Amino acid sequence: MNLNGLDKSAGNLVKEYQRVYLYILDTLKYQINNGLSENQARSLLREIQLELKRLDEEAYKWSYDVLPQYYYSALSNVDASIAMLSSVNVIGGSPIVMHKQAIEVATNSLYTDLAKNTQYMSEQAKQIIRENGRELINRQVISGESQKRTKKDLKDALVKNGVTSFVDAGKKQWSIDNYSSMAIRTKSRLIHNQGTMNRLSEYRERYPENSNFDLIQISKHSSKCWCGYYEGTVWSISGKHPFYPSVERLPNYPYQSFHPNCKHVYLPYIEDLRGKGEIVNSQYLNRTIKDLNKEHYHKNK
Repeated sequence: MNLNGLDKSAGNLVKEYQRVYLYILDTLKYQINNGLSENQARSLLREIQLELKRLDEEAYKWSYDVLPQYYYSALSNVDASIAMLSSVNVIGGSPIVMHKQAIEVATNSLYTDLAKNTQYMSEQAKQIIRENGRELINRQVISGESQKRTKKDLKDALVKNGVTSFVDAGKKQWSIDNYSSMAIRTKSRLIHNQGTMNRLSEYRERYPENSNFDLIQISKHSSKCWCGYYEGTVWSISGKHPFYPSVERLPNYPYQSFHPNCKHVYLPYIEDLRGKGEIVNSQYLNRTIKDLNKEHYHKNK
């Protein structure tokens, strides 16, 4: 499956996260609106947990069955480009240890993130359901508010704040659908880019005198983000090329993606086949993400 097909599969998984997220919001609003008994609330919670269990199973299957295909797609892409060089034998064959380890790390990482996400969501749903009845009673007794007004306030707060499913290292709160979308897209790019770099590394080891395996090109999709400044540019993996800058001068390197949610991928650049490639404007060398975000914001506000 090519990159577009894989991204479509990823989009379907994200849509499932969105569906479950909306289902949970609707279920919690229903529970608030109807002031359900403890047994009825438990029944709703079981339904929520069943939906999350199904979602977790889909995330597991996608992480271990589909995500590795991004890596294999990168290997095939490199091999297909190199097959046009008559002096080089295509590697192909079964994945070696390096590839197996890279895939294992990536798949475990994504599934762990998504599983943590749904588990956090489950705990929050429990807390909201348990505290709902208590909140209704307390606010009516303390402030004399009507039940109708109290229910409306609780539902409005739920819709406004969403249901936090994950808090990242920067203390940013993510909803289950937004976090899953970011995680799936980001990890898919990382594993693809690592596949490209690892395959080119194999060729460099086999053909150390051949400079064709030292270059990557940043893909193009007409990005409106600052990462668009790097589209189509060519970079040297070793940093020893006389014309192209080192990949170490890319923003966010050695992290093999410009930023979370970035769609760009690394592509092999075979100089003997394609001639001289594009070099990034020198003003975008050695830049930090923070600096680029700030500059892009002021240019576009």
